[in-house]
Amino acid sequence: MTDSPAPASNARKPKAAPAAAKASPDADAPAAARADQTLSLDVSAVPGFFKALVDFRFTTFITRRIAGFIYAILLVSIVLAGLVAFFSIVVTGVGLMTGPVNAQPISGILTILGALVLVPIATLVAIVLARMIVEVNVALVAIAENTASLRK
Repeated sequence: MTDSPAPASNARKPKAAPAAAKASPDADAPAAARADQTLSLDVSAVPGFFKALVDFRFTTFITRRIAGFIYAILLVSIVLAGLVAFFSIVVTGVGLMTGPVNAQPISGILTILGALVLVPIATLVAIVLARMIVEVNVALVAIAENTASLRK
């Protein structure tokens, strides 16, 4: 076999991009980076947090700024309350089983089983409801912010 050049194919060669498109810094940037640039806000125009707290005309909303913090506090509080409720119910169940005067082992076992089943479910429901409440408040503030330009 001899090495002969491959026959020229009729396949199109990609055209070179125009010089203006190559010069743009956004042309080579990934799509996610371009999306981040379009979603960024000029924070220098936003008044400070404490200035917004004393805004009695309510032209500046702080809900979106503190929503994550409020949700974290709610989440920690709900989990701690669930743990306290669980251990309190278990101690009550053990007390019912081993009472010094009137021991009620069946009631104690049912109390502990109820704690094992109901407390996690109640805690999960409370977490979901807290999340929904925070989301509703953030959505209402977002609607108010977006419609503020229509009032002007």
